[in-house]
Amino acid sequence: MHIQTVINLASERVLIESMLDEMANLTPDDTGLPYVIWMGEVGGQHGPRIKVSNVRGKMQQSNCFVMSVSHEPIVLTSLSCKLRQAEVDDIADWIRLNYDVLMKMWKAYETGTGSLIALQTELVKL
Repeated sequence: MHIQTVINLASERVLIESMLDEMANLTPDDTGLPYVIWMGEVGGQHGPRIKVSNVRGKMQQSNCFVMSVSHEPIVLTSLSCKLRQAEVDDIADWIRLNYDVLMKMWKAYETGTGSLIALQTELVKL
């Protein structure tokens, strides 16, 4: 294998991984919320949940908290949550508003089936 082929394959792998990371991050443009939300395999055996960044407009894996995706969403890692209650309430309202789509997204991540991009376009902004 030529060195250029190896470099191209490595570059492609980095691009694909970057795209997958982007797909998992729901930005303020997607949600209408000022926080980045990460939807993916967050402890799949524990049920549907999202990670919410404590930093406005940016996902910081080391500075986020977890909320349940349910009809009555709750903060599951309250010690990590640095947002005001009103901000958490807005996120809970957004989860309730998008519950069906978020559940489809959760199942798509679990099973590897379905179009995540198509589901992402179904999200309603708060």
